[in-house]
Amino acid sequence: MRALRTLRTTLVAAGATAVLAASASGAFAAAAPEAAPVAHASAPCKDKRVPVKTVRLADKVSVAKVYKTGKHRFVAEIWAKGTKYGTLVAKDHAARGQNNGLHVTLHPNGRVTSWIERAQPELRPAAERILVSTTTLADDTSTAKVYRLSAHHYEADVYANGTKYGTLVAKDHAARGQNNGLHVLLQPDGRVTSWVDDAPGTSAAEPTVHVQVDRQARQGK
Repeated sequence: MRALRTLRTTLVAAGATAVLAASASGAFAAAAPEAAPVAHASAPCKDKRVPVKTVRLADKVSVAKVYKTGKHRFVAEIWAKGTKYGTLVAKDHAARGQNNGLHVTLHPNGRVTSWIERAQPELRPAAERILVSTTTLADDTSTAKVYRLSAHHYEADVYANGTKYGTLVAKDHAARGQNNGLHVLLQPDGRVTSWVDDAPGTSAAEPTVHVQVDRQARQGK
């Protein structure tokens, strides 16, 4: 008889654990619920659910339907496009869950907060700069070092008396710059054009076109 009573007690305890485990797995990735006394496991108390509000969540698609089920006890059902995909239960303490980057918190006063976990931006390695030419510009003192980064993407570092004072970036479109009357134009194919402003009363100087020779192509000949 004692063995039979012991067996019944074991089954009741095992049944309570199964109920709690099912509640945890069915929740919206929520923390484990509070342990209930074994004596009430076979006859759980059915709290009356009083609808409180429906809150639209941070993803602009999901909603939380909030119900009050007792003093300091609220339940939030998480719905998206007519489908329920989780439940949070807050009793004296906040309950939290997340699904596909959507984080939801149900507070013990029934308030719902949510936020979206943003994906980290993908960091792309910087394009390699390959020096293709060094050219003397129209003022005969400045130089332009032209680099190829990709097709239709060139950069030109402009130096005067050995000091770098600017970089032109031509990607799909030409880039222009000027310094102390020296004008430089970098085309997206790497060609450089330069000219200088003439003194007042003189005719404008003809632009000087500098044809670039790709060093890699020259070495391959």
